[in-house]
Amino acid sequence: MNRKLDMTTGTGWKKVIIFAIPLMIGNILQQLYNTVDGIVVGRFVSETALAAVGNCGTLTFLFVGIASGLSNGCGIVVSQFFGAGDRGDIRKAASTSFALALSGGVIMMAIGTLGARALLGGLMNIREKDILDAAVLYIRIYSLGLVFQFIYNVTAAMMRAVGDSRASLYFLAVSTMTNLVLDLLFVLRFGLGVMGVAVATVAAQFISVIFSLTYMRRKYDIFAFGPSDIRFDPEKSRMCLKMGIPTILQSSVIGLGGVLMQRIVNHFGRTLMAAFTVGNRMENYIFIPIQGLAVGMSTFTGQNVGAGKPERVKECWKRIELSSFILSSVIALIVYVFSSRIATLFGLSGESFDLAVRMIHFLCMFCFLFALYLPTVNVLSGSGDAYFAMLCSFSTLSIRIIAAAIMVYLLGVGQHAVWTSVPIGWIVCLSLAVGRYMSGKWQEKALVGRKN
Repeated sequence: MNRKLDMTTGTGWKKVIIFAIPLMIGNILQQLYNTVDGIVVGRFVSETALAAVGNCGTLTFLFVGIASGLSNGCGIVVSQFFGAGDRGDIRKAASTSFALALSGGVIMMAIGTLGARALLGGLMNIREKDILDAAVLYIRIYSLGLVFQFIYNVTAAMMRAVGDSRASLYFLAVSTMTNLVLDLLFVLRFGLGVMGVAVATVAAQFISVIFSLTYMRRKYDIFAFGPSDIRFDPEKSRMCLKMGIPTILQSSVIGLGGVLMQRIVNHFGRTLMAAFTVGNRMENYIFIPIQGLAVGMSTFTGQNVGAGKPERVKECWKRIELSSFILSSVIALIVYVFSSRIATLFGLSGESFDLAVRMIHFLCMFCFLFALYLPTVNVLSGSGDAYFAMLCSFSTLSIRIIAAAIMVYLLGVGQHAVWTSVPIGWIVCLSLAVGRYMSGKWQEKALVGRKN
């Protein structure tokens, strides 16, 4: 087993930052992946197409959240076995993870293709027929690639679990470049519009899966198993699901919260739909360093808890909190300054332009709350305290959605309630996560013990 990727020795915060840098670059690529779709349809198709893809983005985030929730749960199990030095159990856990991913991918593919119109027209309340038809077409095509999405996420999680954060960067680079080229080809050359963007996304996911599986098998002999080796191990299945179900629920709640928030957005029509799409894209860029450092803390915590070294986690947490705050604040300042140019890049004008800029400005001023929350809650999930991490997400989104609904439907606050409700949820989740961390109860949640 390659111990160069061991996070249980050396200066913790430096290892987390070095580990997180490729993840941050990968997150940039992931956001470019989504941004390109928005820019292409917004500038070269129509604002209606941008509104349709924006609505789909909220729903696809729910699908991806389920895939990443399952894979992150499996990755926590593998990272703790890695910290404990157990080669045989790493292999069994990885094999089980892929079996779970295949099963989950098939189920979600069926839900997406068969339930697209009910989800978009019913749950999300898209009332304009042209936007609804375009969104349904996109989701049905996108859902055909969900099996690839699940496999890719598990592969990336296995690499992160053993400390290889560069792998995700390589996978995303391949996927992003493929998506960019195919977007331009299908939309500009063949005039396929929203359908072209969806087909490009599925093709890029397929190519990324082939590349990621090839990389994993060639670089790590412990993961060099074929299709016949993928099977459910009863014990490892229970462990993966013990960690996976809470993280799936956590990610699903985040995704469902986005869907319900999109329903409130759709109440105001296509102008706010387009503005909200751009605002969300920019919010995701601000979150890039936060997410990279948070994933690093999850892996660092998993390995060190598995190795019986919780004190290393405590010392590292302080430095990573400060780093997350500083980096996200710098990016927020840049996004704030260039917000008008960003809105123009997506082809917005008039009222949708003004709304997008106002949303971006507001979120930039409060992003520090999320920057302090996410690394802390990932310490909890990485240690095995996944149910409390799930509770934090439940509380955050419930309060945000309730606050937005009250402001819109009862108080008549108007469109800006969609974003002014955001920091209310962040304050609650930050308080919960820090309180749990300070209690020290997360140190009692280790799944495995060190093997000498």
